[in-house]
This record gives sequence, structure tokens and C-alpha cells, in this order.
Amino acid sequence: MATSKEHIDNLLRLRQGLVERRRAVAGNGEPREIVATAKGVIEFQMSIEAIDRAIDDEKGCKGLQ
Repeated sequence: MATSKEHIDNLLRLRQGLVERRRAVAGNGEPREIVATAKGVIEFQMSIEAIDRAIDDEKGCKGLQ
């Protein structure tokens, strides 16, 4: 069974991947597609924030901080 630290490490890797994809989406936005680009960035940001909450939860589970 994975430890809290292992879960946190996995979540951090997932978060980093989402940040990189968010940056790519934002960097490739064309003016005529600005709404679609913004929606994509918002979706990635919501996922990143959910992962941040999961990391905080994992830290709270074992008193890691």
C-alpha cells in the first residue's frame, strides 16, 4: 500500500503535467479562438486547484507539512 508521501509525489507529478498542458494551451491561443482557449485554461486551472486540495488532504492525513 502506498504511503501518504507516495500519494503526494504522484499528485505533484500529475499537477506538473497539468501546469505544462495549461501553459501549452494558453500559448497556442489564436485571437479568433480566445473563448475556447480561455475555457481550456479554466478547465486545467480547476483541475490543478483540485489536486492542490488533494495534496493538502494527504498532508493532513499523516501530519506531514
